[in-house]
Amino acid sequence: MRKLFFTVMLVMGFASAAQATSNSYVWKDGVNGFTFSFPDSWGVQTADSPTTRVRIAGPLNEDFATCRVKAEKDGRLKIYPKHLMSEAVYETLGRDFWEKEVASQDNATITDIRGPASLGGKGDATAIKESFVQDSGNGKINMYGEQIGSIYGDTRYVVSCSSRLEQFQKYAPVFATIMGSVDLDPRYHPFATGYYRDFLADPQLALPRTKPGTIIPKNQFTLQTIHSSD
Repeated sequence: MRKLFFTVMLVMGFASAAQATSNSYVWKDGVNGFTFSFPDSWGVQTADSPTTRVRIAGPLNEDFATCRVKAEKDGRLKIYPKHLMSEAVYETLGRDFWEKEVASQDNATITDIRGPASLGGKGDATAIKESFVQDSGNGKINMYGEQIGSIYGDTRYVVSCSSRLEQFQKYAPVFATIMGSVDLDPRYHPFATGYYRDFLADPQLALPRTKPGTIIPKNQFTLQTIHSSD
């Protein structure tokens, strides 16, 4: 009887776990190592650019709701330590960068730009909101979307989501969840001192500026004339 009870509870446990995770799908990039989650009602689409790693579309075709993650090598900021990356990314991925990023879209207008921001809790970033026009196949439609860009390690990531302008508010919470689900492969140690004690907080060590054996400055020595007794 006890064995039967345990079996029933085990099956119920598996059923609950399946139900809890059946409404989302986790996609992992085999090249850059990041993961990306989205509702299981959304579908993976073909890449729309050479740097697109994953692109997804919502279940309602007429809403034109899509999200994508682009990644490409960018080692410009590798010389910066982690505590300076926020400012470095803010300067690098500023308005000039975003103007070039949206230039491929028709009538693109950046309506808001913000920074510093964060991608996946690891990558320092900047973000924008934009409006643009897209060809639906049956004419031009007004679109609205958000993008967030980050340089993390030696890779630049751009995550974007957009939909028809009149449907954007409906998708905004879903877009926020999808964009916030990006989890970057760690490139920096979480502690500046590794797993050692915080030796950076030690008092500053004052080292002598003279070589050993020369504590007395040379100008305090005087040369004496030695007279011969002869």
